[in-house]
Amino acid sequence: MLDQVTYQVIHGGLRALAQEMKVSVMRTAYSPIVAAGGDMSAGITDTAGRVVAQGQDIPAQLGALPSSLDAMLGSWDRELRPGDVLIGNDPYDCGSNHINDVCLVMPAFFEDDLLGFVCTRTHWMDIGGATPGSFNARVPDMYAEGLRIPTLQAYSNYEPVRDMWELIFANVRGRTEREWDLRAGFAGCVTAERGLRRIAGRYGPGSVKEVMARAIADTESRVRARIAAVPDGTYRAVDWFEGDGWVDTPIRLEAAVTVAGDEIEIDWAGTDDQVRGGVNLPLSSTVGVGIYALKAALAPDVVPNAGMWAPLTVRAPAGSFVNPRPPAANQASAAETIQRCADLLMMCLGQAVPDQVMAGTFASATVLMLEGRDPVSWRREMLRRDRAVFMDNSPGGMGGRISGDGVSGIKVHTGNARVPSIESAEFALPIRALRWERVPDTGGAGRERGGCGVAREWLILDDDVSATLMAERARVPAPGFFGAAPGSAARYVVNDGDVDARHLPSKSAPITLRAGERFLLQSAGGGGYGSPLDRNPERVASDVLEHYVSAESARADYGVVLTETCEVDVEATARERAGRQRATAQLDRGSFTYGPLNSDGFAHDFEL
Repeated sequence: MLDQVTYQVIHGGLRALAQEMKVSVMRTAYSPIVAAGGDMSAGITDTAGRVVAQGQDIPAQLGALPSSLDAMLGSWDRELRPGDVLIGNDPYDCGSNHINDVCLVMPAFFEDDLLGFVCTRTHWMDIGGATPGSFNARVPDMYAEGLRIPTLQAYSNYEPVRDMWELIFANVRGRTEREWDLRAGFAGCVTAERGLRRIAGRYGPGSVKEVMARAIADTESRVRARIAAVPDGTYRAVDWFEGDGWVDTPIRLEAAVTVAGDEIEIDWAGTDDQVRGGVNLPLSSTVGVGIYALKAALAPDVVPNAGMWAPLTVRAPAGSFVNPRPPAANQASAAETIQRCADLLMMCLGQAVPDQVMAGTFASATVLMLEGRDPVSWRREMLRRDRAVFMDNSPGGMGGRISGDGVSGIKVHTGNARVPSIESAEFALPIRALRWERVPDTGGAGRERGGCGVAREWLILDDDVSATLMAERARVPAPGFFGAAPGSAARYVVNDGDVDARHLPSKSAPITLRAGERFLLQSAGGGGYGSPLDRNPERVASDVLEHYVSAESARADYGVVLTETCEVDVEATARERAGRQRATAQLDRGSFTYGPLNSDGFAHDFEL
């Protein structure tokens, strides 16, 4: 048995190697969403395909990684040798979270001894289908979403399998970019393969395998101890998803989290059946969001690997919204549905461990897929294309939590990609940024305030620019926890403020924008945590000075009266709050509040 120092050195080396994979992928990729946005993930497994180390990447992609490894390695019936690489993207056959995320799996050998497998998952900006960027909820089935790749071989002995490459690239937009996306994923795999060889060469392959097994066992032991500390019981919650892109009918999400000893089960019985639009959540992602919630709420400091999800069981009715049958469309679920499911699981776990969860978040990738004429002549010639695709994904408000306010303008839950820079967007397409700013009064009022949403507005500079929106929280805002207010709803508007302004639902079919038109994305704010009447008045005054909260909201929502110089009027504030405390003394402090959604006054309450 290895001593503790050697174990930690090898274990740390494996985790560092997973991060090195990410660097290799990002430096090799061409498309901005990977090279600048980091929309990719990497992992290392043992010989059985159990995840041992993973990068600090995209939780949605990492959560589906166990499903991908089981499906791809389980279905491959031929021997894999050094330099062989499998490829797959199908959520049903390959355990992917959606078809834009293409998974590569490669064996890693030391001489003739299999050490394990290395894998990357890279977001391709386009994977074919009816819509540029392959992102559109308003499709009838998965065949319209893009190219489905079952488990196939992309490389043999480190060389591309040319027939396979030609078949793939004949069915996607931006062939040259997509080829470099594939090469980037391969570069990450080779980086890890070489790194494993170095470690095995220094410490021996037996030591590497011992560390892998021990790391998984250690994580499982720690996670089981965390689960055992949670009171046994079943914790239920219900939420509503904002339609499927075809109709605005809300889709019911219901989850029950059961803790029994050192085991935890998530049951999605009661969730609506699968729908027509591309928002159905594949089972791989339903399992993945369960892994995320377990780690985020109960074990944030525990090293993630296969031991993390060993105590977890996920049940989802076949044919439901969270376990659809093929060929149900599902492309947008990796950006939207999975985020709403994460919020719902926090509502469940908040009943058991209220000090370990955040309130409701903006829960969306807020994807605006733009396609138009490439404005750069030399790039059009080099990439052999006339039109380009750009994916904008705006951040929003995080929920408040016991330790502090929610962060404003941030990615939350299962999304961890960087927001594209203004410069990269303006270089990619004929568009210009008019504003990118935090919006005051959008975070839910609470003892700990919800994070604010952001406004990101684009001016279109050319005719015939296609825009497809994929977002959430325009009708169902982020709930406040434990007596707090909800965050504001999102707004998606063409020509905001004009007489011809068009307010869009959170999911739209492609629309054509003309030169001079403006597209506004204003993301939702996060819900607050705890009663706003318990917030320190000095913190409210600071919020006003820093433009998180207006002076009007300070009084209306927090009961804080400010002077003209933005100082707290202590006596007036005490009177204001005293009256409100008498009026709200009977409120259930364990409630989850949605409040009014829009001008129509629609509201619904959290269900236990």
